[in-house]
Amino acid sequence: MKHVGPDGPTHVGPFKVAGVLGQGGMGRVLLCAGPDGRLVAVKQVLAHFADDAGFRARFRREVAASRKVSGAYTAAVMDADPDAPTPWLASVFVAGPSLGAVVKADGVLDEAAVHRLAAGLASALAEIHRAGLIHRDLKPDNVLLTEDGVRVIDLGIARVTEGEAEAEGDTGLTRTGWVIGSPSFMSPEQAESKPLTPASDVFSLGSMLVMAFTGSSPFAGASTLRTLYDVVHSTPDLSAVPVGLRGIVERCLAKDPAARPTPAELLELLGPVAPAGRQWPAAVDRMLADQRAAIDRLLSGGAAVGAVPQESLPEPEPEPEPEAAAGPESESESEVAPAPDEVVERAAERAEPAPPAVPPRPTSPPTESSPTPPPAPPRRRSRTVALVAAGVLVATGAGVGAYTTLDRKTEGADPAAYSDAPACPEASRNIPLTGRDPQEDFHSAKDFEAKTMCSWYEPVSDKWIAMVRWEVKRGGGDSANARLQQTEFATDAAAGKRANGLGFGDGAYWRTVDTEWTCELAVRHGNLIVKVGLAQTGGCEQKAKEVAKAALAAAPAKKSR
Repeated sequence: MKHVGPDGPTHVGPFKVAGVLGQGGMGRVLLCAGPDGRLVAVKQVLAHFADDAGFRARFRREVAASRKVSGAYTAAVMDADPDAPTPWLASVFVAGPSLGAVVKADGVLDEAAVHRLAAGLASALAEIHRAGLIHRDLKPDNVLLTEDGVRVIDLGIARVTEGEAEAEGDTGLTRTGWVIGSPSFMSPEQAESKPLTPASDVFSLGSMLVMAFTGSSPFAGASTLRTLYDVVHSTPDLSAVPVGLRGIVERCLAKDPAARPTPAELLELLGPVAPAGRQWPAAVDRMLADQRAAIDRLLSGGAAVGAVPQESLPEPEPEPEPEAAAGPESESESEVAPAPDEVVERAAERAEPAPPAVPPRPTSPPTESSPTPPPAPPRRRSRTVALVAAGVLVATGAGVGAYTTLDRKTEGADPAAYSDAPACPEASRNIPLTGRDPQEDFHSAKDFEAKTMCSWYEPVSDKWIAMVRWEVKRGGGDSANARLQQTEFATDAAAGKRANGLGFGDGAYWRTVDTEWTCELAVRHGNLIVKVGLAQTGGCEQKAKEVAKAALAAAPAKKSR
C-alpha cells in the first residue's frame, strides 16, 4: 500500500485515487473514494495490455461475471468501464486479510474456525453458482476473512456454466487446449482440461480446508507437473483433518465430480455455525487493525508502505517484447493467451507424471559404472499474489528484478523457436568442455516439453566438472511457447543476479541461491532455457558464457514455416 506518485492518475471514472493497494505485471489495484466518500478498490489494466484485443475481451468477461454475483459473499461491483482507454473495474473495498496471508502469518486454523470457513465458502459458492458462474480459481489468496465472515474475490477467470456458455457463444479456454488456474487447488477435470461444472469449485474448497488445517494443499508437489498429476491420480493424506470434518472433506475431494456434494448439501452436512462476536482468530483482528491504520495514514498523506500485512508483490514487468503482447497465432488459440499469474501448460501434459527426480548429490564421488548426477535446480512457479487489503485481485506477472532483455525483437518478428532438447552425445561435440564423456542424466521428450541434462566428470577422480541442462517448451504456437518460458524464467530469475552483456539470448541471470556449482548461469532464447553449472576456480563466469552459447547452438531449431 503506497501513494500513487506524481505521475499517477488522480481519478478513475468518478472515483478519486487515494493510493495503490498493489501492482503486478498486468495491472494494479487502486484505493479510491467515491463521491459519497465510500472506499472502493479499482482494478486497472496496464496501458500496454489495453491494446491487446484478447486481453480486453477477457477483462470484459470479468466485469460481466462480477456483476452477476451479489455482494453478500463477494466484493460487489460499483462501476466499470471495460471499453475505456485503460479498462477498469471498481468494487466495494473489503477490509480483511486473505486466508493465505493469515495462515502464513499466524499458522493453521483450529477446527471451529475451519468449520466457519467451510460454511462461509459453501454459502459463497451457492451464490456464485446460482448466478450461473463457475469461479475456477478458488484458492486461499482469493478468500478474504472479514469481520462479518468470508468474501470470495477475483472472478478474473470465472466462466458461465456450459449451457450458458453455448448460448452466449463462449467457447471457453478449455476448448483451446489451455488450462488456467492454480494447480494446487484445481479439480482433476480442470487439470485435465475437461469441461467444468460447479462441482469443480467444490473440489477446490476441499483442498482449501486441508490447507487451513495443514498450511499447504494436499496435492502440492515439487513441480507443477507433479502437483497436477497428484490432483488427478493420488489419494490425499487427510490425517491432519479432525474426524468431525474429515468425511466432508473426503467427499469434496472425490475424483468423480458427481460424487461431490453441492454447496447446499455441504451446508447441511456442516450443520449450523454457532454465532460469535469474533469470527476469526485474534491474528485476523490484528491484521485488520494494521490495515485500517495504514489506510488512515494513506488518506491523511502519511507513509503507508509496509503497514498492511500482505505477501510480497512482484515488480512490475518491463515493456513486453512483441511476442508477449502479440495476439493469438492461430485459430486454436482464438481467445487470449494465458496470463503470467495463472498456471498455463498445454493440456496434453496434465495426466503425465513429472520427469524422474535427479538423486541428491552424494558425499563421495560416483563410480564409473553408476555416476550420480548433480541435483536439478529447483523450479519456482509463478503465482497470483493476494492483495489482502483489496476486494479484487490484480493479475500479477512474475518478479523480474533479476531478468534482463538482451536481444529485443523488432516489431512483428517471430521469437526464436526450438523443436527439441538435444541428446548428450550429439550436443557434447559442440560444447567446449573436456573430461570423461558426459553422463546423460535424463532425456525426456513429450508433446508439451523436452528436457535433457548432461554432466561432465574428471577423467580419473570422477569429480564433477560441469552440468548443462536444456528445457524446451513446445506443443503450441511459437509465441505462446516463448511466453510460457519467459514467465517461468522471470520467476526463477527473481532470486538470482542479472547477467549483462552476453550478446546472445533474450535474458540471463546468475543463480546465487543453493547452487552446487562455483558459478551457474541460466539463459533464455525464445522457448528454450539453457542452464550451465561449472565447478572451477578462475574464469568460471567467462567459461559459463562460452558453454551456454554453445549449448544454445546445439539445440535443434524449428524449421522455417
